[in-house]
Amino acid sequence: MVNTPFTNLKCPRCSKRLVFRDGKYWCSACKASIPMTRDKPVFLPAKSLEEFKTDLSTGFLNRLKTRFRENSKFYTFIFYILSPALFLGKSPRALYQWLPKDAFVIDIGSGSKRVSEAVVNLDIYPWDNVDVVADAHDLPFLDNSVDGVITTWTLEHLKYPEKVIREIYRVLTPGGYLYLSTNFVMPYHSSPADYYRWSSQGLEVLLEDFETLELRPKAGPTCTLLLVIQEWVSLALSFNIKLLKDFIWLIMVLLTFPFKILDLILMRFKRARDLSAGLYYIGRKPSN
Repeated sequence: MVNTPFTNLKCPRCSKRLVFRDGKYWCSACKASIPMTRDKPVFLPAKSLEEFKTDLSTGFLNRLKTRFRENSKFYTFIFYILSPALFLGKSPRALYQWLPKDAFVIDIGSGSKRVSEAVVNLDIYPWDNVDVVADAHDLPFLDNSVDGVITTWTLEHLKYPEKVIREIYRVLTPGGYLYLSTNFVMPYHSSPADYYRWSSQGLEVLLEDFETLELRPKAGPTCTLLLVIQEWVSLALSFNIKLLKDFIWLIMVLLTFPFKILDLILMRFKRARDLSAGLYYIGRKPSN
């Protein structure tokens, strides 16, 4: 957890700068205070937190994911090793190719994972590794106060992605950088909801206010195939019993994940982007 008090948080009422005093963030203009949970500022209504907590405990797979996320190292192992995706291309750490080590970088929708000890984690649930609890549709940072933004495999789960992108643009400093990854050819997967998919052309339109530096596949065609096979087999053998489907899906994941190594070959093909499970984007907010 990033322990330094933040100096660029904004008041949700009047949008003025918040100050840290007596273990809380306060607005000197309108006197509003921000509630804290486990030393994290919370910019969400208590009702929203309870609703999300309920979603996390609904269904066998959600409960299993929640249990794994409580152990961030184990969840990271599951995510990167046992998942059907062989994540290729540049990682979020690539932002430091352009940014200094002391740059203020946030990770939107971080969950329990941490890209770097220097990165500020923002999520709608107070996982252990989360530093700020907030909604990506209404980022609690001042205009032009963030040097870099990371958001990985999150945008597809947000109701209004255009609004989120506008918020990212607002908080980034002129010349600030964005690293974003999201789904393209991917089966439905609620976490707790799943709304959108983007092709490379779709991302270019969504992010047209940014200067594009890189837009490439992140998870390849083999990942797409494995995801569909896992879903198809678990559905076909489930006898329409959800718990049985979830169990078969887990077995299929364990049986098929080694085949993702084939993407080391297929990702070299020029048209691999057309069947990729996910893409990554690196862009920059114009300096003027």
